[in-house]
Amino acid sequence: MSSLYINLLNFNSDKLAGVGYFFKRIISNIDFEEEKWKNLDEIIFLSNKKIDCIELFGINKTKKIRVIRFPFVHNFIVRVLFEQLVLPFYLINKKSVFYSPTPSIPLLAKSLNKKNIFISTIHDMIPFRVENKYSFLRSVYVKILSKKSAQVADKVITVSEFSRTDIAEIAGVELSKIDVVYNFIPELNLVPNTNVEPYFVTVCTIEPGKNIENMILGFKKFISDNDCFDFYKYKIIGQFGWNYTEIIALLKNLELEGKVEFTGYLSDNEKNDLVRNCTGMIYLSKYEGFGIPPLEAMYFSKISIVSNTSSLPEVVGKAGIIQDPGDADLLAENLKVLVDHSDVYRKHIENQLKKFNPSLQILNFSNILLSKSN
Repeated sequence: MSSLYINLLNFNSDKLAGVGYFFKRIISNIDFEEEKWKNLDEIIFLSNKKIDCIELFGINKTKKIRVIRFPFVHNFIVRVLFEQLVLPFYLINKKSVFYSPTPSIPLLAKSLNKKNIFISTIHDMIPFRVENKYSFLRSVYVKILSKKSAQVADKVITVSEFSRTDIAEIAGVELSKIDVVYNFIPELNLVPNTNVEPYFVTVCTIEPGKNIENMILGFKKFISDNDCFDFYKYKIIGQFGWNYTEIIALLKNLELEGKVEFTGYLSDNEKNDLVRNCTGMIYLSKYEGFGIPPLEAMYFSKISIVSNTSSLPEVVGKAGIIQDPGDADLLAENLKVLVDHSDVYRKHIENQLKKFNPSLQILNFSNILLSKSN
């Protein structure tokens, strides 16, 4: 018998982003009372005291589940010190499986107790591939942690074949050590394209690396070159991150304030309403470990224009328009294709979505944890 520790210390807000949603969609669909989990005598969630992790992640409460809530770990420095210098001693006495939905595993714990099994999730290697994603110190920390986590962990979970290859290359580990569990959206079902309004959407945090400037330039050229489409608008959904002043300045310089709208953070229902009714999605991010927004768009029968880099071609397959993310002129042309010929791509959506079947991904995830706990 062994215990399963799940590290949620990284989450200190009830506003989840991509990593949080990935974990929630899995954990909320697992029943730890099922026979296959019988070899685990306890599932211990390590949580920040600022959140109710059971409610936030929709965890199915059972007698096996225990939550340990820690104060002060909402502070980044305190959390890092706690995870690396204190947490290893929680795992010193018996065999435990330690899973983290982020790369944050206690790196020293393996040397204190070799019976411990560590499984981490590394969604991508963005700090190594995209400049200015993080501040200097955070970038250094995430690089070290991601690389060491891949090396120390007994198993790594990632979200695409692209990320699997990227992690193996950067961390210098065998591909066999890394398993793919795709992102999926169990709460959505494929719906017909019942309504199309004249606007495009992008869903992302407003920050460097998302290539927002080129998407705005491409949209500007689209409405400038096509008088018959000058009534189209562009809605960018997401909260402001950092270093976004140049994006705002570009909008003003191009005199697009009435055409391009930053909606800010929206609830899932509000976001889904905008995606459901849009003409299509623009998602020319420079690097993505997965890229959930184009997947969400497919559930609403919407076509996305995505970058021909990283994981995005893997996500959309034949059900999306794929292009060089740096070519704003080509984006203008492809927006016209999207308006006029979406049906050519839409017919592939149903088959593409089978790749991200929720039951299959939850089973894959559970099997990884079970194979290491037995």
